Amino acid sequence: MKVRGMFSLDGLRATMEQAQQRLSQHAGRGAGTLLALTFAIVALGIALSLASGGYHGGFFPVYRVANTLLPDQAWAWITRFGDARVLFVLSLLLVRRRPEIFWTLIVAALIGGLYSHGLKTGFDQVRPPGVLPADAIRVIGPSLTRHSFPSGHTLSAFLFAGVLFAYCRSWPQRLLLLAAAALVGVSRVALGVHWPQDALAGAFSGLMIAGLAVWLTQFWRAGLRPRVHLGLVVLPLVAMYQLATDDSGNPSTPVLVVALILVGLISLVLGYRDLLARRRG
Repeated sequence: MKVRGMFSLDGLRATMEQAQQRLSQHAGRGAGTLLALTFAIVALGIALSLASGGYHGGFFPVYRVANTLLPDQAWAWITRFGDARVLFVLSLLLVRRRPEIFWTLIVAALIGGLYSHGLKTGFDQVRPPGVLPADAIRVIGPSLTRHSFPSGHTLSAFLFAGVLFAYCRSWPQRLLLLAAAALVGVSRVALGVHWPQDALAGAFSGLMIAGLAVWLTQFWRAGLRPRVHLGLVVLPLVAMYQLATDDSGNPSTPVLVVALILVGLISLVLGYRDLLARRRG
């Protein structure tokens, strides 16, 4: 199939057909394992609450150990990988090679955004800087005080890792994905802007939504139509612009942001250079 002008969708159409086949073969594998992991995280949250005295419990042990292990700048970089805009840009590494994963990430991000904002508005828990004395903690980055529950960064990190987990067959790689997401959760406590229970709630929510998205995209495949797919690629581009213009409550990490944007742009150009081939006679 050709489109007007100088662009051809033939190659992209073939890519989408291959993605459809892989999605049919995948049959939602991994969603059940993600659900089992969410139960384990709930159990951990209950145990932490009972052992440490409720919602605020466990903050200082995690905060102190984390800040002993890594310097402030390391935690500032790690926490940016829970920024949904960063994850949108990273999705460009998969957008042409594995469009079915990209589509699952888009569905998960849509559900996760609505879920997170709904809970944050509904609960509106106060963050550590709004509860603890100013000299008790050192906040890295903006001193946020509201909408603590759940941790949106942790939710985003586990959502992203959870989708990749479901499509990955290697357990060492799966464990590495979960460990990376867990580091983002710990970073939220290390920065002084979330309670451990917020991070656990974010991890539970992210994996639950990832499992739901993996199951849902087995039936809803609108994002694997060539023109719809190209329209969705605009979302990472919007995320790039936002990253370049606004830290949005995150610690400032300009070097990391520039590097991520460059990686995203290079991946985009390499992935879709075939669309620029001129139509032949």
